[in-house]
Amino acid sequence: MSKSQKKISTENYKGTRDFYPHDMRFRAWMFGIMRRTVELYGYEQYDAPLLESYDLYKAKTGEEIVGRQLYDFIDKGERHVAIRPEMTPSLARMVAAKNRDLPKPIRWYSIPNLWRYEAPGHGRLREHWQLNVDIFGINSFQAEVEIIKLACDILFAFRAPKGSFKVKISHRKILSGFLKNSLGLSGESDQAIAKILDKKNKISVAEFESQVKAYLPEPEKQIELIYKYLSSNIQNISEVGGIGEDVISEIKSLFDTLGKLGLADYIEFDPSIIRGFDYYTGFIFEIFDTNPDNKRSLYGGGRYDNLIGLFSNEELSGIGFGLGDVTLQNFLKSHNLIPDLKRHATVFIPLMEDSLSIEVLQLAGQLRQDGIPCEVMLEAKQKFGKQLALAEKKGYRYVLILGVDEIQKEIATLKDLVSGEQKTLHRNSLSEDLKKELLL
Repeated sequence: MSKSQKKISTENYKGTRDFYPHDMRFRAWMFGIMRRTVELYGYEQYDAPLLESYDLYKAKTGEEIVGRQLYDFIDKGERHVAIRPEMTPSLARMVAAKNRDLPKPIRWYSIPNLWRYEAPGHGRLREHWQLNVDIFGINSFQAEVEIIKLACDILFAFRAPKGSFKVKISHRKILSGFLKNSLGLSGESDQAIAKILDKKNKISVAEFESQVKAYLPEPEKQIELIYKYLSSNIQNISEVGGIGEDVISEIKSLFDTLGKLGLADYIEFDPSIIRGFDYYTGFIFEIFDTNPDNKRSLYGGGRYDNLIGLFSNEELSGIGFGLGDVTLQNFLKSHNLIPDLKRHATVFIPLMEDSLSIEVLQLAGQLRQDGIPCEVMLEAKQKFGKQLALAEKKGYRYVLILGVDEIQKEIATLKDLVSGEQKTLHRNSLSEDLKKELLL
């Protein structure tokens, strides 16, 4: 390649992220807490291919995603395939394939890599990772109780303080009953109104009313009903009219149960919660960050009937949620919940002189065998002071020094780069003493 030839840019693809080692430390920490929390509830991890048939998404995914945001192409075998924009279609395919053999209830989770071609913005990228948690085979609201409690426990596991988030809950039958029985809408009109209600807080009052009135046969009268519906609470929702008493009773029971489980201060009835109109069929919920600097939806979910209907005549109802890594990271930053993730549990071993290389490597091998991570300098070209500076730059806290004197006396010196303190450790108990210092 000639020197004049144009070099390839080092910038990553728009809407994606490079994960350098310090980024991966954060991601591993965040995913680790997610996994531990959901596994405490008995959920098992699954995964699926990044590529699926285009027809799968065409049948199971919303029109906006398939029409505008899907990364799809024809492969070398002339098959129309797509990079997954969400995990639920793959999940439905997998469950349908072995539904009769899977013991119920099914509790599964995944943290897949997802792709959507959309305009990148705050909390939204073209590529992200998302925790998906689903439970199938429980038709009572006890499944909702577990899922909502688990969704909150994930944030609690990150030490989210009281008042830092709010869970807003509604039910699809409440919305459907209102649209059909109070407003007298059906077909395309009720779906259009639902979509406008979903974006109400993102547009002006004048724009909201203008869009709504276009679908109302008696706009002046019905707009008042809509505002009454939107401002209702769990005590007076029945006064709106047109909503079945059974669903109102059920949502009150859900709130009563969640309250007894300690979530009374975190949950709120909100009839404006819509989510996917064509997707969810029962309870729906959304969790919001309350920090003024990041006051937005973090994640949500709900109940969907007949998950496997596209693949089988059998029926299976489920409920779940999806939590994106970008929105969670923004929440953790907004509430200062990210700890010091430097390499404090790994030991840095400098090389004082090249002649000591074998002794240092033998020591490192023994430490690793005892479960203590360590990085060893392989050359003594840099002076000791520069090696310490390198260790500090790499995020290490502890440096284990093994020089000629230490070898002769069968000791090692542990230096704390944060406090500046040094300790003499005996070789015959070195691993045990290091584990105490590193809290391993």
